[in-house]
Amino acid sequence: MVFGFDYSLVNLLSLVVGLAFLANGYIIVRSERESLELFVMSLLLGTGLIVVAIVPNVFEIVARLLGLEWKARAILVISNLTLFVAVTYLLNRIGHMYDRLSRLNEELSLLRSELEEHQLRTEDEQDD
Repeated sequence: MVFGFDYSLVNLLSLVVGLAFLANGYIIVRSERESLELFVMSLLLGTGLIVVAIVPNVFEIVARLLGLEWKARAILVISNLTLFVAVTYLLNRIGHMYDRLSRLNEELSLLRSELEEHQLRTEDEQDD
């Protein structure tokens, strides 16, 4: 028991996963593979997990703020809201990726037809 809190293996795992979220978000943005939105999402999730790991009774405060009777309900509400935001973001990203894939397929088809036309013209010119 440190600072009046009872720490367990779950707290250690939350801390490790939170730090992993922060590191992963930083690495992805640093390598410029993704947008700043992904970093912000990783930052929020990682920070949330770290806060829960360091201050395990934070959900009692959240429960009081939300007017909920039990800490478990606060955990459920916050986790559901977090999952809703994450799933909405991911579905949005998937939609954008499908749009990009569709455009790339159209462009590839146009390039193939142009290449075939060019090859046919080249063959015709060689035959003449």
